[in-house]
Amino acid sequence: MDTTPQPTPVTHPFQFNGRAGEYFGIWIVNLLLTIVTLGIYSAWAKVRHQRYFYGNTVLDGHNFEYHARPINILIGRIIVIIALVIYQALAFISPALAGILILIYLGFVPWLFNRSIRFNARVTSYRNLRFNFEPSYWKAFLVFLVMPMVAVLTAGVLAPVASRMHNAYIGNRLHYGNSSFKTDPNLGDLYANWGMTILVMFLGFIVIGIISVAVALLSGIDFSGIGTAFESDDAVPTGFAFSFLLFGVLIYTAPVLAFIFYAAGVRNIAFNSTTLNENRHRLRSSLSRRRYLWILLSNLVVILFTLGLMRPWAAVRTWRYFADQTQLQSLEPLDTFVGDNIQEGSAAAAEFTAMEGIEFGL
Repeated sequence: MDTTPQPTPVTHPFQFNGRAGEYFGIWIVNLLLTIVTLGIYSAWAKVRHQRYFYGNTVLDGHNFEYHARPINILIGRIIVIIALVIYQALAFISPALAGILILIYLGFVPWLFNRSIRFNARVTSYRNLRFNFEPSYWKAFLVFLVMPMVAVLTAGVLAPVASRMHNAYIGNRLHYGNSSFKTDPNLGDLYANWGMTILVMFLGFIVIGIISVAVALLSGIDFSGIGTAFESDDAVPTGFAFSFLLFGVLIYTAPVLAFIFYAAGVRNIAFNSTTLNENRHRLRSSLSRRRYLWILLSNLVVILFTLGLMRPWAAVRTWRYFADQTQLQSLEPLDTFVGDNIQEGSAAAAEFTAMEGIEFGL
């Protein structure tokens, strides 16, 4: 019987040392120079943004680094813009040709997504070692094209299956130096998170209905006369119109909030099932779904009321929350990893997915 004592994992919390006031100076300069240069400086702005947030994210006393070159990002953006302009021109000339181009585009989607993930991994380093990603076209085709459509066609019932495949595909192909990540999310946990999301959305619809009716009643509306008001030439009561508008806004907002709620839960499950270097290191995430929703909603309100000037504060606040809720449990020191130099690759695919608003990674 082996009586050798097992090593105790050491928990390394992620920390973010950035400050809103400090980042505001970077953000406002980026914004002004981007406007003055008609968008050309946006590539340099992105690199400055990424380097600030990566450089202020610390693990075990060492920060992350972002190595992308602005000129590569600019070239990538130019290629993407030219491709989109050509597509729009051809679509204007011939709708049938536009349909064919859409099919061709869909065939390129897995390749683009793979290249984007690999580029973003390769320009990221920690302790002078870079991350890497090994793509597979057909698995990406299944994960990024087929499964999202399956999830939609099944009214979300298979969304947890799609989430599991998505995170497993990325996590199991991600490397740090010569060490490999492994991600195996539990399907039962994903369905539990999905069930909680459905419940929250259902309760949200009930609350939305109550709020809308309450607003109408407070406006002094006699619901018994609403039908005759529509049938006659009389104007619809202002209070009813306002409550109807409020109901419409909230009813479309609820699914968006439910998706954010669901995604936060998936993030926890995916991180907590991810290991590195043959289980010697394990990620941990303790994101609170309600707290995360509150942060995003309050950020939005503050940004709107300050006409966008509080965006740096919102960005720092969100990033810090993610860092504070993430840890790495290790059975050995973090300076034992080794790796080789890695070529970055093209930034065009990464810029295309950025323009489309698509984010990847665990």
